[in-house]
Amino acid sequence: MNNRRILMSLGLSGPRADAYLTLLEQGGATATELAKRMGVQRTSVYAILRSLAEEGFVETYIQKKRQYFRATKPERVAVHFEDKLASFRSIIPLLQTLEKEDARALGLRFVETVPELERFYRDILDEYRGREYRIIGSAPAWEGLDTEFFVQYRKDRGVRGIKTRLLLTAESADINPQDPTLLREYRYLPPAHAFKSTIDIFDDKILIVSPSLSALAIVVAVPAMTDIFSSMFEMLWEYAGDQERHSP
Repeated sequence: MNNRRILMSLGLSGPRADAYLTLLEQGGATATELAKRMGVQRTSVYAILRSLAEEGFVETYIQKKRQYFRATKPERVAVHFEDKLASFRSIIPLLQTLEKEDARALGLRFVETVPELERFYRDILDEYRGREYRIIGSAPAWEGLDTEFFVQYRKDRGVRGIKTRLLLTAESADINPQDPTLLREYRYLPPAHAFKSTIDIFDDKILIVSPSLSALAIVVAVPAMTDIFSSMFEMLWEYAGDQERHSP
């Protein structure tokens, strides 16, 4: 995982991660110098710097009557996050008493951004180690959200012994990897069944990723829905297998 992606996993947007890394490399810069180095408007840099300063990533200082910005040392940023994590851990018992049991097991969760979606998938790597889940989807649409991340995710999934069965759109064949170490078994749907969404079917939830949704993705943790989608997958799996066996 590269430096930019690590910073984004901490909650920074792409431009804020770029600004922090640029300041770290330069040692310090004015807003104008930073904007020029990043190739963005100076007005937008001020908002980025203000946000970074509020979160402890950037410090300001005056030199020859000019305001400069410099990146907070990485070790100090780490301490800042450790302090925040310790504070959160201290209130976990209280939060657990407030959380309703039904809310833990049932309901909907909206995933608004690609970094949020990537965090969900990173959690799956631990949760489903040595297990299996099923997928219906379009490889180009799914991978196109962040090609670098999702190509690596496939590899990480295989390393953790996570097996997948996939029902893919016909167009997916163009980029579908054949590597057996990925632990994937796949079948293709007929070309007439084309779509841009992806549905991941887990034992206790469903993830629906679709560009047509108001949010980027929805996690559905409703047992009845999980059962329906599981049955639908198995029916389509057999259908796709029959189509392959009878194709000339």
